[in-house]
Amino acid sequence: MSEFPMLRFVISALFISALVAQAQAQVTVVESRPTAQAATISGSVAPDANQQADLFYRLQALQQEVLELRGLVEEQSYELNRLKQQRHDDYMDLDRRLASLSGGVVAGQTRQQGGSSAGSDTSEAAGAGEEAAYKGAYGKLRQRDLAGAAKGFTGYLDLYPKGQYAANSQYWLGEIYLAEGKLEQSKSWFERVIKEFPSDRKAPDAKYKLGTVLFQLGDKAKAKTLLQAVANSSADAARLAKDFLAQNY
Repeated sequence: MSEFPMLRFVISALFISALVAQAQAQVTVVESRPTAQAATISGSVAPDANQQADLFYRLQALQQEVLELRGLVEEQSYELNRLKQQRHDDYMDLDRRLASLSGGVVAGQTRQQGGSSAGSDTSEAAGAGEEAAYKGAYGKLRQRDLAGAAKGFTGYLDLYPKGQYAANSQYWLGEIYLAEGKLEQSKSWFERVIKEFPSDRKAPDAKYKLGTVLFQLGDKAKAKTLLQAVANSSADAARLAKDFLAQNY
């Protein structure tokens, strides 16, 4: 059943991507109007500029929604993999028990299985605690409670600095501080994702976002280098990087 929410999220992401493309096409049309025509029509410059700005902000909002949907898909994918692994572990445990029974060492194996079961229960409890901590913080983020989300993600990283959701937590902290206009703090968190989890699926997204932050901070040369690296990759963020480069360079 977990596959159906994933499918809905992917379809939503594709729909939003189509809206992004439409918005970009409208921006292109506005920018490509002949300057001679704009000069001859008095009073049209300001409305065009306002429309272009409005479309730009809508584009940014849609891009953010796509990234959020991608995060939800990742969560569903992780949950599905976890359930598959749990089923595999249960099967292997059953196979071990049957083997021990057939060997005629039931009494000794019973004590061993008791210890193994206790260790397994402890491991599952720890995993459930980690997942609950992350989902609690992410739930705050979806509710637009940025302060609560930041506190939750920071608390998660204090407990699980190398956990399953560590890269995601660092990335969302970068997004939170970016939304609050705290560019230096945002920059720091995106840099941590790239440095500490270079192979994680969030690394290209973090690199793209870091490029946009550096652009806002005035370091346009370094921003361009990062954005070009993302644009030339096969990551999902490649299209966003290409769009940003086309609009600003």
